[in-house]
Amino acid sequence: MSINLLNVVLLFLGGVIHTFSYGSIEPLIVVAFYFMTVYLVLILTPLGLIPERRMFNRVFSVGFLMSGIAAVYGNQFHDELQMLKDAGNFFELSAGGAVSLSLAELKTLSEGSLAIVIWRSMYDFLSMIGFEKARYIGIFINVTAVSLSGVVGIKIVRRIFGNDEDRFRRLTILVASCGMFWLFAGIHIRDSIILLAVTALTYAWVRFLTNPGFGLKLLQIVFWNLLSIVYFGLLRTEFTFIPVAMTVAAVVAIAVKYRSDHWRFALYSLAIVIVIVLTINYVEDVMSILNSGRSSYAEQSAQDSGANSLGMIFIVDQPIPIRLVLGSIYLFVFPIPFWSGFSFESAYALFKSANAIFFYFVLPMLYLALKQLIKHSFVRTPALLFIVFLVFGFTFSIAGTSLETRHLGVFLIPVFVLAMVPDFRVSTLRNSYKKYLTIVLFGVAFVHISWIIMKLL
Repeated sequence: MSINLLNVVLLFLGGVIHTFSYGSIEPLIVVAFYFMTVYLVLILTPLGLIPERRMFNRVFSVGFLMSGIAAVYGNQFHDELQMLKDAGNFFELSAGGAVSLSLAELKTLSEGSLAIVIWRSMYDFLSMIGFEKARYIGIFINVTAVSLSGVVGIKIVRRIFGNDEDRFRRLTILVASCGMFWLFAGIHIRDSIILLAVTALTYAWVRFLTNPGFGLKLLQIVFWNLLSIVYFGLLRTEFTFIPVAMTVAAVVAIAVKYRSDHWRFALYSLAIVIVIVLTINYVEDVMSILNSGRSSYAEQSAQDSGANSLGMIFIVDQPIPIRLVLGSIYLFVFPIPFWSGFSFESAYALFKSANAIFFYFVLPMLYLALKQLIKHSFVRTPALLFIVFLVFGFTFSIAGTSLETRHLGVFLIPVFVLAMVPDFRVSTLRNSYKKYLTIVLFGVAFVHISWIIMKLL
């Protein structure tokens, strides 16, 4: 196992912060147990080639440090969003409040019942051998889940682009630097486990699309989709649509690329039938989620920022078509202003602010990726078209409902895979990236200056 100096520094800093925050070295023992267990699995199985292990090491090291920062916010600054709300409820249920309840019984208490069972199993196991049921036990599971999502992301990139070391390293940088993933890793919420589930199902579909076939391969993808309907229902009820959405995206991706007209017609027809059936069966639920999500966000935005805020005027209060377009952009650059989370009140807000800055540098990659997909037909493989449809579909769905960046966060691995399309070993693409990054930064400056002017008026 090669030792990376940056990873050592990150782990050391994380260890110091955890020891200070919890007043104990037990977090160091527990995190070492988690890390070594998963790393041995990566070494001893085909799951962990060198890029995968490098991804796991880096993301785990960063996640451990960020969970330490979140611990200081929770333990020393009494962060209400960690001690109460969803994070507090999940900790209470998994660490003792639901010890004897079955999965079915837990589902009546929380729609994140599967996550609670996963956390609870580690709380119970470590408690049995003498460890206190402290919050970090569940949080380190989140760190592990985010790290494994990055590992699966490497496998997706390998399926689409081949053994491309440059893209492997770029993906590792993106996953390790993403503020939303810091939030998932550092706070006791279920999103890290949902992220891993979404990423795993994405990989199953990419694997099928890069090597399609009938018979066993088709049965496998059907099995994974049926199974995922069950576990998404035990993680977040409204996400049970994900397997169906991925199926539609895959069918349309094949249809767009297929050269045979009759095959294209048949596949499009299948997609249309699926959409019609879903519309008939779920239209009321979808509209209910749409309306409740929009109204709840509007109320929260008005309360937090005022009815005259930029978000209220230009996004929340707009008709759905405008909301979908502007809201999709807003999801990647929220919060405005980006410095609003830089305080000692909440790690949740801190990580979201860091995420906004991070995406200023990712957006030009996505723009270049779309330009290349439009310009070059050979780039438009079924697998990449599938990724494009996922990115647009899930972004629009969140923009039209909750407008909550945390909900979009579980779909970010496909976003980062799309950002792998430009090959920055080509000098013209590197120069284009710098040009578009400059445009984005000027746009960000303009929006923030407008925000300041609105606040002064």
